[in-house]
Amino acid sequence: MRRILNIAYYETRLIFKDRIMFLLLFLVPLLYATIFGFVYVGGILSNVPLAIVDLDHSKLSREVVTAFENSPRFQRVPGIETYAELDQAMRQGKVRAGVVIPERFEQELQQQHPTQLLGVYDASNLLWGYNTRKYLNEVLTDFNANYTAGYLAGLGMSQQQIKGVMNTVNCNYEVWYNPTFSYSTYFYTGLLLMIIHQICLLSISLTVTRDKERRTWLQFLGSPLPSWQIFVGKSLPYFVVNFFNYVLLLWVGAYFVHAKIEGSLGLVVLFGLLFDLIITSLGFYISYLAPNSLQVTRYLMLVSVPIFMTSGFTWPQTHIPLVINALASLMPFTWMSEAFRMITLKNLPLSYLLTHLAVLVGMALVSLILASTFSKRRRPAA
Repeated sequence: MRRILNIAYYETRLIFKDRIMFLLLFLVPLLYATIFGFVYVGGILSNVPLAIVDLDHSKLSREVVTAFENSPRFQRVPGIETYAELDQAMRQGKVRAGVVIPERFEQELQQQHPTQLLGVYDASNLLWGYNTRKYLNEVLTDFNANYTAGYLAGLGMSQQQIKGVMNTVNCNYEVWYNPTFSYSTYFYTGLLLMIIHQICLLSISLTVTRDKERRTWLQFLGSPLPSWQIFVGKSLPYFVVNFFNYVLLLWVGAYFVHAKIEGSLGLVVLFGLLFDLIITSLGFYISYLAPNSLQVTRYLMLVSVPIFMTSGFTWPQTHIPLVINALASLMPFTWMSEAFRMITLKNLPLSYLLTHLAVLVGMALVSLILASTFSKRRRPAA
């Protein structure tokens, strides 16, 4: 045990001496989490810039305009009176949506002729597109209900009769797990896990390669210490720091960005420790295999983006091709991100997570065996 602590002490001193490594481990995770937190702190998309082109200028069309102006979902942009101006504003990004009220709008409605508004929205960004369409439908549904109720009242129907006609079929909605449709809850926690994954993997992957470049790795290879003690001693500081970052970033996400991070604290800790153990072990083994730090950095940069995109965290795995799903299932991030969402967002107990736990335990055992049984025989220079 003393030998392991001596190696850990040696590695810790190297971390504090190397400014870049120190910043990478202690500052960069929090810096990334803060930057992403400012991006997603709003959580809900509101105050969508909206232009309204009123070609009718009637009392009823002004009621439509008022309905949109009173909606907290939209922020009307004044000064746009024609379709050409709307088109130009959309191209310039001044507005993200527009409503065009046609001529003879009130007259057609009074004659009970079908009439249509024109709604346009910018779907170049899917968040703008999806939410704007939903918000447009909400406002128009409320307006139609109020207009229909007023029309029936004008025919002499009582309030009770109007409710009977209007509420023939109802649907009560219950939104589970993310009722506010908060994007910080949906996306931000995945980014936190990815930050922890990449920073820890990069930092631990530079340990052995750094010693190779400084020619100090030969001292470990020539020492009487077994491989597992060298691995534990050199990896222990990174394991501790990475778990500290895991706790710190989740605290930042929960209390400052207001992402929903609930569920069993024991399961959050258990899966965090497993995830940390896998990354630390794999990082050490990668560092052992790589001839220099440059190659490690290149390889990790190449795999970082695919790991996140194919994990199923942002796009459902059911809609990802089977071949890509099979490759993604070999990555610990895929299982950790899904298990983390099931714990913190759905508040599920361990019985629902046994498969994820078994896979991560298996990955941890394999990575530990690879890292702790490396050959001390000197490898030829690349």
